[in-house]
Amino acid sequence: MAFIYMGLAGSAMASSFTIGVEEVDYYPLHRCVNGNFSGYGRDLLDAFAKQSGHSFTYVSLPVSRLFHTFLNENSIDFKYPDNPHWQADMKKGKPIFYSDPVVNVIEGLLVKPEKFDQLSEISVKSIVTMRGFTPWPFDKAMRQKVNNGTIRVYQEDSFGKLISLGMTGHYDAVYASPIVINYYLDEIIHKPGALVFDKKLPFESNDFSLSSIRQGDVIKQFNEFLTKNQPLILELKRKYRLTDKAAQ
Repeated sequence: MAFIYMGLAGSAMASSFTIGVEEVDYYPLHRCVNGNFSGYGRDLLDAFAKQSGHSFTYVSLPVSRLFHTFLNENSIDFKYPDNPHWQADMKKGKPIFYSDPVVNVIEGLLVKPEKFDQLSEISVKSIVTMRGFTPWPFDKAMRQKVNNGTIRVYQEDSFGKLISLGMTGHYDAVYASPIVINYYLDEIIHKPGALVFDKKLPFESNDFSLSSIRQGDVIKQFNEFLTKNQPLILELKRKYRLTDKAAQ
């Protein structure tokens, strides 16, 4: 990096911590395959560790298990990514500290090009998403349809499988981030435009944050890092195409 890291004045002493991360391939935002955590989230957290003197060990778990472990066990100091709205029922009564957002991510429904602008909230009947993901932007009526099975939600463990199913046309839409879908289509299978983000269908802007139950001081220190290192953060976002408007 071309930038000089600024010292942090936070009160947290340099320590070793464990960060729980999602065992999914959601690149370029983050990826954890065979225990190897990479992507924008990894680079940003490593930059914070370098500046603060902390040492981070990354532990990957399936999305649902990660939530349970983070909330009910003491083996994980932090969770990344997190958002106050995710699994809100599970979090009731838990004193969780959230950092300022490290990236804002659009998540919504992507469809085959021939279905673009052809579907509505009423006509959507089937959705494919990653296991542990929840289609948050749906209004109360649509969520009720999901709950009673009128809208069927299929979950996959593999992002590649998710994309493949979406491209078959057997399902109305794929729920994920357009940034992630477009990266996979462009760079992995070289089929750009095979799925298209339909903004006329429900979508939401999600903030990704670092969270902790016990390490509030480190969260404050991380916030200070985010404030003082905007040029570095912008460089990382450019590196991972997170500033590319075409991706959304």
